[in-house]
Amino acid sequence: MAKFKIQKGLSDADMMKQWNDEENFEDTMLAVEKAATKPVIHQSSKHTQEAFYREFLTEKVETLIGKMLLDIKMEYFKEGEGAFSIQVKREGKNIVLETAPKKVKSI
Repeated sequence: MAKFKIQKGLSDADMMKQWNDEENFEDTMLAVEKAATKPVIHQSSKHTQEAFYREFLTEKVETLIGKMLLDIKMEYFKEGEGAFSIQVKREGKNIVLETAPKKVKSI
């Protein structure tokens, strides 16, 4: 029989880092039972439809659009305009975002 030397001063994480838990039948059945008792939450069609539309906007595209809109906002700010509006238009196979300063209503 081989002898194992136990190192002293190890933390719990160091002692457990080589231990691999094997999936057993009991844990599998408990997980299936827990999933079966979980209540089903139905989402409204509006939320799923919005999620479907947002699927086309990747994080990279959202970031690029956000950076460009921030640049435009800073340009309007330098010109003395407070806020601006954005209109989304489709021209053939292109999507165009048009900006314009918001008109302030005076009393």
